Amino acid sequence: MSVADALIVALPEGVAEPHWWRIADGAIVGRGTGANWLAASGLAALPDRASVMLVPPPAQVTLHWTSHPDMPVRQARAAARLGALSSAMLPADQLFAATDRNDDPARPHIVALASRADMQHWLLWAQHHGLDPDIIVPAPLLLPEPEEGFARAELAGAMMLRGQDMAFVDEPAFDVLRGDAPVRDVPAEAVEAAMLAALTRPPLDMRQGDFAKRVRRPLDTGLLRRITLWSGLILLASLLIALVGIGKAWMATADIDAQSLATARQILPQATDAIAAEAELDARLAARGAGGRGFTAPAAALLSAMQDVPGVSLTLLSRDADGTARATLAGARVEDVNGVLIALQAAGFTVNVTSTQDPGGRTLADITVRS
Repeated sequence: MSVADALIVALPEGVAEPHWWRIADGAIVGRGTGANWLAASGLAALPDRASVMLVPPPAQVTLHWTSHPDMPVRQARAAARLGALSSAMLPADQLFAATDRNDDPARPHIVALASRADMQHWLLWAQHHGLDPDIIVPAPLLLPEPEEGFARAELAGAMMLRGQDMAFVDEPAFDVLRGDAPVRDVPAEAVEAAMLAALTRPPLDMRQGDFAKRVRRPLDTGLLRRITLWSGLILLASLLIALVGIGKAWMATADIDAQSLATARQILPQATDAIAAEAELDARLAARGAGGRGFTAPAAALLSAMQDVPGVSLTLLSRDADGTARATLAGARVEDVNGVLIALQAAGFTVNVTSTQDPGGRTLADITVRS
């Protein structure tokens, strides 16, 4: 975000009107009170890339300065945050602590402490007025840090004091904190300059942690085009691989068909393709009672007929040269064997039977089955 276009809104205490500053081209071009910043600026809406900074009421944010020079910076920052929470009067789960980004271990870390209810109230107020603040900066940190004593300035109707390691609202209750230290008044122009500087480098931004701004990333059209291009190339490559595989399979099938046709022409010189040659060979074998049709069908029918008669077993199964199926059936009763034979005849097969008995008294039937 750029400081070239921005809106700064400072919230007051109580029901007073907020103060606002409109920034364009890096300079303040308008200021006022209330929520009429759009009308006063002649705008229907803020520009899309305008930065919004919210300054909460100074009395509702407590600032702590804590030094841990012997710790690494990140640990010192976490320790400062926990120390501020533990020293507060309210339970820690009702408070929100935000820390600065100071990376110098020799300097103290600043912690801003506010109630979660106040944070939610400020953000809801901003949302109600069409704003989604990018930055929330405690008001006293917009005063310059004095070399000695205190710096004093007014912002949004509140008079504030800032020292080297403390900042608070200038009220009689805090006179004991100020003591006899010298106080230097900061002109309004210096405070406004600090606000402009805070747009790009805030001294402490309270939009962090649970209250960090949810940034919606814009659609990267270049990335989308690259994804589409690579997806298309992958699909094209997959299609080409499939087509090559199909081509190889077709060529292999054609070679097998050619070899089969060449072999079949040794018997059927007039054959023109493999399919016709196969049909002619099957017909000749069937006429001779040989081939797959001469044995497979009777054998399959025999086994199917035996499934309905559990008492009959198959002790022998063979095939004659002419394709006739020969089998020996064994059964405890003649009726069981007859059931198998009747089923075969009903299926359209020709059955010849020779019956005997084995020494155990079982009926043995030597049968031949043909189509």
